Amino acid sequence: MSAETLAGIYFPLTANQGSGYHEIEACPALKPWIRCFWVYTEQCDQIVIPDTCMDIILCVDEAGRSEIFFCGINDFTFTSLNDNTRPGIRLIGIRFYFWAVASFCSGSLKNVRNTQDQMDSIFPGWAESLKQAFDEAESLEALWPKWEAFLLQHQHADPIPPVLYEAAERIIRRKGVLAIAELADELGLEKRWMERKFLACYGVSGKRLSLLVRYQLIWQACLQDHDFNVQDTVADYGFYDQAHLLNFFKKYHSQRLSFFSKTAKR
Repeated sequence: MSAETLAGIYFPLTANQGSGYHEIEACPALKPWIRCFWVYTEQCDQIVIPDTCMDIILCVDEAGRSEIFFCGINDFTFTSLNDNTRPGIRLIGIRFYFWAVASFCSGSLKNVRNTQDQMDSIFPGWAESLKQAFDEAESLEALWPKWEAFLLQHQHADPIPPVLYEAAERIIRRKGVLAIAELADELGLEKRWMERKFLACYGVSGKRLSLLVRYQLIWQACLQDHDFNVQDTVADYGFYDQAHLLNFFKKYHSQRLSFFSKTAKR
């Protein structure tokens, strides 16, 4: 099992973005780890949903002032408010798959959930180097190769045991419905050991990752499937009934599933 395997079966999506949002595909060598590079230029508030990814984000305004921060994996939807005191802000990001950060960072990821203030501890020395690459690039098109070269230079030996990749694959293929105790039994693992490894390597427990993957796959289905059916989703994702599904989705999203299931058919 490997990062390549997971990237081949799981492609998480963010909330629908406006015209100011643009994604850039990573080079082939980084595609199993980097979901995308991205740019956001709209001067408005934006909804951030649990996409099971983690991001390094460079915030730059038209005066040249910049800051950089790391967003750990989050498990709730929130609104990122536009700073009206700083016109011309651009957000420029590196989006990592949840299994990828451990191959670039320093130390454990067990405390990164729902945080935005651990750039220096998780990626020591990266902030100035990434900012310098941005300052030296004549355009965004020239920036991505610089950041890619930096990432490849700082990627280290994969610390994730192959069995943990297999655990993540089973969670994804079974749509987040598999119970963690059952998963540990299937893989012949001690449950506490597996949970410690999930936290250290993925930033969340196995149970929480399963719930987030289930939410994310439902989100993808209602956006992409023109035949999306709530009752079929109840059966496919192991819910007791329609109310259980709708309450689950609302817990992780700011709007009801019925709104998106209708717009998905337009």
